[in-house]
Amino acid sequence: MFEKKRHVRIAAESWVEDPEDAHVDVVVTFPDATTWIADFYTYKCLESIREDHKVKGHGLNGAYWAASKVVLVDRVTRERIEQIVDELIEKGTFSYAFEYLGAVNEHALQTYGYPADFFDENAKMDPSYVKWFAANLVQMLEQTDHETRTAVLKEFLDIFGEKERNRRGDL
Repeated sequence: MFEKKRHVRIAAESWVEDPEDAHVDVVVTFPDATTWIADFYTYKCLESIREDHKVKGHGLNGAYWAASKVVLVDRVTRERIEQIVDELIEKGTFSYAFEYLGAVNEHALQTYGYPADFFDENAKMDPSYVKWFAANLVQMLEQTDHETRTAVLKEFLDIFGEKERNRRGDL
């Protein structure tokens, strides 16, 4: 599903003072221009959060902390994060740990230092992931009201109709 060629961006990487008590956002980009995000927390950092919640009364006084797409690590370093990303890709579990963030936009192209020739214009997102996501969207549309369903379907038709006209050169 995901290939080994990837670009890893670690938000606030230079701010990490104690790699064993830290958390960072990690964005992984692939040659198909898709970006994926997860939060990396050290075990020690979670304990620090829990203690802070106890003192401040958050999360039922430290009884819980909720987050999605979290990867727990022993230390927050580029080397460790890249090892984890590579293993998740190799084991086929990357999409369980990371959430699809979207396509690379112009700002990202200018800001994040992608290597020359990193992107593959012919690469497309893995069909199995798209089908899984589409099936979830269908279920959601079935569970919503008619007005919302109609608005979403109209937006899809507008987007794909315009893209098809552009592809054919009608515009």
